[in-house]
Amino acid sequence: MAEVSPWLFAAACALLTLIIGTFAVNNYQREKMLMTEALLQKGITIIRFVISNSRASLRGEAKDIHVAMWKWTDHVQQAIDHASGQPGVDFLCLLDSDGLILASTSREAIGSNVGKSTLSFIQSLEEGQKIDGKFRVSKDHSDGVMTFQVAAVFSPLGIRFYSPAPNSPKLDATWLERFIRHHPEYQQWQEQLDGLGNKKFTILVELDLTQFNTAVKRQLLQIAFLSFVLLLVGVGGWLSLLTLQGLRGSQSRLQRMRAFTDMLISSLPVGLIATDSQGNIQICNQSAEEIVGVSEGNTIGNSPEVALPAPLVGILQQSHADGNSLQQKEIFLTDGTNRKRSLLLAGLSVIDDENRFAGNMLLIQDLSQIKELEEELRRNEKLAALGKMAAGVAHELRNPLSSIKGLAVLLRSRFNENTSDQETADILVREVERLNRSIGELLDYARPHNLETMKISLIPVLQKAMSLIRMDAEAMGIEMKTDFTENLPMVEADQDKLNQVFLNLFLNSVQAMENGGILRIGTGVEGSQVICSIEDTGCGVDPQYTSRVFDPYFTTKNDGTGLGLAISAKIIEEHGGTIEFESVADKGTIVKIGLPFD
Repeated sequence: MAEVSPWLFAAACALLTLIIGTFAVNNYQREKMLMTEALLQKGITIIRFVISNSRASLRGEAKDIHVAMWKWTDHVQQAIDHASGQPGVDFLCLLDSDGLILASTSREAIGSNVGKSTLSFIQSLEEGQKIDGKFRVSKDHSDGVMTFQVAAVFSPLGIRFYSPAPNSPKLDATWLERFIRHHPEYQQWQEQLDGLGNKKFTILVELDLTQFNTAVKRQLLQIAFLSFVLLLVGVGGWLSLLTLQGLRGSQSRLQRMRAFTDMLISSLPVGLIATDSQGNIQICNQSAEEIVGVSEGNTIGNSPEVALPAPLVGILQQSHADGNSLQQKEIFLTDGTNRKRSLLLAGLSVIDDENRFAGNMLLIQDLSQIKELEEELRRNEKLAALGKMAAGVAHELRNPLSSIKGLAVLLRSRFNENTSDQETADILVREVERLNRSIGELLDYARPHNLETMKISLIPVLQKAMSLIRMDAEAMGIEMKTDFTENLPMVEADQDKLNQVFLNLFLNSVQAMENGGILRIGTGVEGSQVICSIEDTGCGVDPQYTSRVFDPYFTTKNDGTGLGLAISAKIIEEHGGTIEFESVADKGTIVKIGLPFD
């Protein structure tokens, strides 16, 4: 079944609302307009009836023009009385221009004035509205009842036969002309007619709005019913939309949770391998691939026997056999680079809520780095103990050596020159001095250094150390090359200690190039460190010894003490720097020193 977009459904509901609303408003407006037109026609018809009836009655009194002229309001009152019997007529009256009621369906109202609102309404009438009339809905009554008012200008005698007033258009004579044209009182009557003709009279009819209100209420009821139906449709549609959106939201949240779970499993720092109830691998994260040396394409969907090394398969099978208990085992595994890894395996069976077997899970933790750190810690502890012991031994040996040296010098003075006895005494003195130097180096290594630091540049320190070995290097056929970086940052360091480090490294390089070679010294910047590299083309160091070159008393020289690189490494570490050693047998050695700068 095709899926319907919730926005399309909402648009359809909105369109339906617009159509029904438009029809409802149009029907309401049309019904209101029809009822207004009907009331207006009814009011105009009543006004025309009063006008025609009063004029007809007035013509009957034509034999006495004086009576007809002054009693014309009685004729209008008679016409109003006849018209008041029409259904729906609440009030009918004749008004002058000041709002005075001259004739009315209510005799008590004759002689009184209409309200201000009605007075303003009739004064707004124009001469051209004698027939068409003008309407409004009024609420002037004290009881608050609204009425439909229709008003029209009324001329009591119709088309005047008398002489028009100045600047007024001349009108045709009527039926009264033949009676009064030659009457002796014609001039007086003419003046009275002119006065009556210059006045403005209005007939006002008020109609009952019950029928109008009933029709409007009926139309409003229809609109309310349609709105209710539309509301039900809209609520149903909205609930459907919310249900659909909730379903989509749940699916979206489920997808996000799955994506987050996949990302979490993939980024775990430990390896994770999981199988389903059929024993096929379903999860193998990136850490497991790196530790075990397998790929996801060769593991997912396969059995552990096919995709994993035998030790991992064994712990998985054992976890399944032992139920929900955790099984742990430490093994050694060689990866694809022939590196021997120490792994801690933890196997566990997965049981669902209904206590059914759902699969196996294997956690793999690489302990190789921890083992190396433990080994390094043990080695450092041994070195620390050795340093303390060496410091004590050196302190105890110096005094006897001083006595031996003094006695050797004394014996030498008693022997004749150029004799074997004097030569023996000289050898004794030199060996004692050599022992003192070794003890001094040992004490330098054992005791902490008090650094006297200041802001210095490495280049002058390197140049000074190079000047001390230049003559020896030239004598051995060694070419010294430099590659110094301009504007090298200043470092906070002890200049004398650094000079001792560089001099020691230069001497090692010179001694490694007995048949000549090239000594390259360079500087640079890497990250937050100033780098100094010292490279020679000497005999190098066997790869099996490179990890021990900074150990005290380790040396590959026949006459070396094994403390030079150890002391240099210690000085650099006390400066917060790093020292790296790379060497290839028979090709050369590279030592890289890094010192921090601000």
